[in-house]
Amino acid sequence: MGDKKQRRMRNYLLDRRFQLKYTGMVLLVTVSVASGLGYVAYRFSKGQTESLTAHIAAQPDLGADTASDLERFAKQEDRKVRNAIITGVLLLTLALGLTGIIVTHRVVGPAYRMRRLFEHVGEGKFEVTTGIRKGDELQELFHSFAQMVEALRDQRAGEIEQLEDTLIKMEAAGVQSAYITDLRAVLERIRKTVD
Repeated sequence: MGDKKQRRMRNYLLDRRFQLKYTGMVLLVTVSVASGLGYVAYRFSKGQTESLTAHIAAQPDLGADTASDLERFAKQEDRKVRNAIITGVLLLTLALGLTGIIVTHRVVGPAYRMRRLFEHVGEGKFEVTTGIRKGDELQELFHSFAQMVEALRDQRAGEIEQLEDTLIKMEAAGVQSAYITDLRAVLERIRKTVD
């Protein structure tokens, strides 16, 4: 149960559907807002270029080469703004995508471990053989689960002791029965779940 694995991307995607769905939702909202803000910034830059072009046209004493250079410079700056916005949105998407996978892994990882422990307890083994990493989410839930398993283990140990005492009393009273043999076999099977 407590096997150590090297961290690879496939190890971070324990529940692909859940992790990709929520990471995708965050990315969709972020890209939408960043693209909207980027569009506003680009439109502002284009408006500044158009204003500069109109201002240049209103300057009769400005040379044609100078006017052409200023317009080319303004359009070049518009392209820089557009490229910076696109690059920023792409980098933001990549960074948030990776962050989303890592953050959802901190929820899915403990849930995955707990699901395995549920199966372990369902098989009658009342022990918590593994923990969750320090930085993972669901710490309180995991500790509550571990306490519940320990309480069940203690309860089972008390019941085993009671059964053992009852069988000893029955044998001391001289009760001879195949049922006692059957009960001893059941008691030994139960004892293995808490040993």
